[in-house]
Amino acid sequence: MIKQSSTVEFFSNIYQILITDEELMRLLKYEPKGYDTQENYHPDPLDSELPNLVNIESDDYWKLVDERVVLGEKNSNLIENKLCKIYIYEGRRRPVIESYLVAQQEVNIDIFIHESFDRDLRISRISDRINELIALERIAGFGKLEYKSGNPREAPTHYRRFLHQYTMNVSKK
Repeated sequence: MIKQSSTVEFFSNIYQILITDEELMRLLKYEPKGYDTQENYHPDPLDSELPNLVNIESDDYWKLVDERVVLGEKNSNLIENKLCKIYIYEGRRRPVIESYLVAQQEVNIDIFIHESFDRDLRISRISDRINELIALERIAGFGKLEYKSGNPREAPTHYRRFLHQYTMNVSKK
């Protein structure tokens, strides 16, 4: 059982919010609107004609979650796949000045998208959706999850990467 008010609980809460959001899962799965290299047409990922993906009873849903949303930062399997993927992991932990009870924990959310998804500003669409879901929300820690920064980072060949950092106040003990 996860100890209440622990860092593990906070990261689990963030993970649950992200994996149960239909819009985010569609942006991670479906190809951009338009024709692909085989001349197959794809509607916009948020098109209501596409089937919903979030169904916790479905094995396909859990395969998608396992493939596209990871607690951790290992990205070695990106190169052999063409996909959009996010990683959620811990960043720095610092004491809060003049507080013997509270520390500030960074939450890193790293977005990787294959260049084939870049036609519809996918990295921006995913970033915006994540911010809508978790920034300035009381998800974890003491207070709201604060947006700290966002920056492009080096990525594997044929990929783009954008790292978002948030901070939350957590108990030192």
